[in-house]
Amino acid sequence: MSSCLHDDGNPRRGNSRSRLPGQAGLTLLEVLIAGAVSMILIVSVYAVYSASSRGYQVHRQVLGAQQQARFGLDQLVRDVSLAGFLGTPDSQADPNVCPKPAGRLRGIVIQEGGPANGNPRLFPQSVTLFGAFWSQVIYFSESAVGNQVVLQAGATGAPFPANEDEFNRIFAPGRFLRLVNADQFEMYLPIQSSNFQNRLITLQSPLPTAVPPDFCGVQGLGVGLEVNVVGYVRYSLQLDPAERGKVDLVREEIDGSDPALSRVVPRSAVRVAEYVADLAFLDFTLDVDRTRRQPTIQVLATLEDLQATGNQLLDLSDAARPQDLRALTVMLTTRTQEEDEAFPFVARATRNDPLDSYEVDPAMRGSARTVTMAQRVNLPSFAVRNVK
Repeated sequence: MSSCLHDDGNPRRGNSRSRLPGQAGLTLLEVLIAGAVSMILIVSVYAVYSASSRGYQVHRQVLGAQQQARFGLDQLVRDVSLAGFLGTPDSQADPNVCPKPAGRLRGIVIQEGGPANGNPRLFPQSVTLFGAFWSQVIYFSESAVGNQVVLQAGATGAPFPANEDEFNRIFAPGRFLRLVNADQFEMYLPIQSSNFQNRLITLQSPLPTAVPPDFCGVQGLGVGLEVNVVGYVRYSLQLDPAERGKVDLVREEIDGSDPALSRVVPRSAVRVAEYVADLAFLDFTLDVDRTRRQPTIQVLATLEDLQATGNQLLDLSDAARPQDLRALTVMLTTRTQEEDEAFPFVARATRNDPLDSYEVDPAMRGSARTVTMAQRVNLPSFAVRNVK
């Protein structure tokens, strides 16, 4: 026979490694290769997913910081632009204010001072504003005698609050009642209490009486005086006691009877923006012409530049001249809620450099991302008064 037989009597195959019927499958080498390729694919998919997820989280947090910055800046700009409206930029220098109130009224005060945050060369500022923030309506008096002012009723055609809640919201104690007589002299007196039913506003001190030829004060029964409410609000950065390292932009009403402007009206604080990193004011535009006949514009970049002049101050000193201010830039910086390990903290080189990162917790790696928004704000009420 030409073919050899195995012991089992079957003819020898040409290839001893060929699979027998019923033994089809993958070899160990093929399984290992397939497993390695699958692992590479899985790792690649996971890496793409992880990067996309992380990018989405960063984008979401940055978007949240942008929303906080935009909302906070809008509120700030609105109130800064109202500084001095239906009021005065500086009662001491304003010839229309007569007699002078016991405490000097200032249209704007900017000061340094904020919560300790562990970030070097970061010095937040605060701003205190004087104006008609609660109502921009001018009312009229039916009588003004002693320390009591009665407003004309809405039935007479004169403006009057629609209901008791609105009346109490406007004529609140701690604010000033501004009264303007026929000779355009203005009187500012602190409000003690108010009564909607009687349309009555009680002041902390008696109204001044005009005695010709001095027309400062109220003549006769004080009928037809222009009446509106003005007062102080302050924007500052404050630590949130509920969360470590969290700083908020807070708006508070300030009791104007305190010359130091340090007494906050109870229950007046409102959180305007959360996770705030910095608040600063820049590019101060001033009219330094003392004659007030020909505008002489000067621009000073920072609060330090104002202080260096010695005569262009916006603080609580006797030398302050808020009436010279015509415009300024408001800059608000917010941060992401969480620190990113992949985003290293880089300290500012100087206090006026951009704030690119924010250190929330020095014990943790990385830092929070920041968003900065700025807007130029004009002070039209200061320009209209043009006080020397």
